[in-house]
Amino acid sequence: MIARYLLLLMGVVLPAWAATPASPPTFTLEEFAQLKFLVGRWQGKAPDGSTFHEEYDFPDSHTLRSRRFPDASFTMSNDSSTVTWREGVVKSHWGKYSWRAIEITADRASFAPENAPSSFSWRRVSADAVEVTQRWKDEAGKEQTYTVPLKRAVSPQ
Repeated sequence: MIARYLLLLMGVVLPAWAATPASPPTFTLEEFAQLKFLVGRWQGKAPDGSTFHEEYDFPDSHTLRSRRFPDASFTMSNDSSTVTWREGVVKSHWGKYSWRAIEITADRASFAPENAPSSFSWRRVSADAVEVTQRWKDEAGKEQTYTVPLKRAVSPQ
């Protein structure tokens, strides 16, 4: 979700840092389930310094849902996105933007843009810490990277 938040802060749609490979990989449902390292509630700091709160869950075996909350009460979400598995293809969707998974391991998931200005990845640092990294090229074509650390707000249920 924070990767998507950074899109809003860029203000303009820039060329993508990485394109989807010519033959993007496919994943088994078991490989998709490795994204469970994200399940739970998280707190992070946005690039503008504001604190944000996110919750990740699997409402079903084919969908990872991310919801954004304005505060630590996690009572009313104000934004959401999904990562879905369908016939081996893993895609992330947020509003009009979409990404396709190019790597999923027990500790990392990387997504290349299909219809988005950047790529992003989640990396598990520990049971209570995840890093979200977004990559894009600026208007001059220079590669840019921004990493947001997330810390677990509440243990998963």
